[in-house]
Amino acid sequence: MITSKDVRNKRFEKAAFGYKQEEIDEFLTQLEAELDEMERERAEANSKIQVLADKVREYMRDEDALKDALLGAQKQGHQVLNEANEKAEQILAEAKEKAAALEDEAVRQHAEAMEKNRAEIAKEKEALIEAQQQVADFKKSLFDMYKSHLELISSMPETFDDAETEEEEPQTAEEIAAAVAAETEE
Repeated sequence: MITSKDVRNKRFEKAAFGYKQEEIDEFLTQLEAELDEMERERAEANSKIQVLADKVREYMRDEDALKDALLGAQKQGHQVLNEANEKAEQILAEAKEKAAALEDEAVRQHAEAMEKNRAEIAKEKEALIEAQQQVADFKKSLFDMYKSHLELISSMPETFDDAETEEEEPQTAEEIAAAVAAETEE
């Protein structure tokens, strides 16, 4: 490629009946100026191309970094989601286990309470039967004593002779009670 410097340094030999030197010099000067402008524009364009190429490389690096970041975020998101699911399953399993244990404990305590209540009810029934028997026995003995007293009273003479009373010695309360008891045993 010819540069403006090449045009500037180019010297032509003079020949007879050749071109006018002034026109050639003027044309070469114009050509040199245009080549200078073109070289400047080309350098500017190359500079812009370099800047754009650098930007493209930078964008490509950014794109790769963004892709890597996105992939990392996706992996981390999946990992967090998996960990959360595992934790939720673990919590649910523990809750079910605790609920089952609580239910078993409640059933056991209920059974124990029912058995204790049954035992207490049976004990109270026995105590009631015993008390009823004692009441019946007491009533029977009271009626028997009452009957015995009525018989004693009935067997007493309606009138007392002074002679009979003198012959009998007065009895103490213990002797009377013993006599009544002896008669009830018969």
